[in-house]
Amino acid sequence: MSYEAHVTDTAYCYDGSFAGFLCCVFESYARKEIPAEVCPPEEGQLNFFGTRQIFTDEQHARLDRLGREVKDRVTTGFLCTDPGKDLTLLRFVRLCFAQGPRAAQMLGDPDAAAAFALERAVDNEVCRLIEFIRFEERDGMLGAVIHPKHRILPLLRGHFCSRLPDESFLIYDAAHGTALLHRDGQVRYLAMERYIPGTDETELDWQRMWKRFFKALTIEQRRDEKAQMSHVPKRFWQDMCEMQPDLASPAGAAVRKVD
Repeated sequence: MSYEAHVTDTAYCYDGSFAGFLCCVFESYARKEIPAEVCPPEEGQLNFFGTRQIFTDEQHARLDRLGREVKDRVTTGFLCTDPGKDLTLLRFVRLCFAQGPRAAQMLGDPDAAAAFALERAVDNEVCRLIEFIRFEERDGMLGAVIHPKHRILPLLRGHFCSRLPDESFLIYDAAHGTALLHRDGQVRYLAMERYIPGTDETELDWQRMWKRFFKALTIEQRRDEKAQMSHVPKRFWQDMCEMQPDLASPAGAAVRKVD
């Protein structure tokens, strides 16, 4: 570690918000220490260290003077759900305060490299889901279900709001129980327990035609599921209409896996 701080045997516990995380960074900087862990609520009961509760104070939740690249890496990495990502990002921010914005390019440093890996994991999933999201007509709007590993809805917002500016649409993250709703030019994030698929026969007919088109392009003698998964990871299949069995409502078959 290239900055002056000692590693404690204390875990910082915070409310799970991004502002709360930045307050953990502030506390670490003020105390000149690196905590043993940084724990959001879902991880706070799983550590064996002494704990220090970090309360959120908006005046302490700042990333001044660190540059755009550092801010983007921290905000994107924070959407990652890998265990320990909070401590990884805290150590990276501490490095950046010591070395300045150039620390984002210091990938030979283990803290900078670990933060870069978090950002890349989230960005890669966003790029893939932009390709594989399947919308259906549902109650006068477009609806889609996804099961991402990371909390990527905020990063999908810009792409789909620009591509579908005049459409009302909802993207439901079934893995984390949240949804992105775009309606009348406004965006909201909602807590949702389940997604109910559309039942309009016209929409179901379009889905059946899409599946027939997909099958018509398939050469059964050359089917290679392993190669297929290298291009479309299997964890995305449950939300793709063309990968569902022939049922009356292919979208319904996909959504039933959310329950």
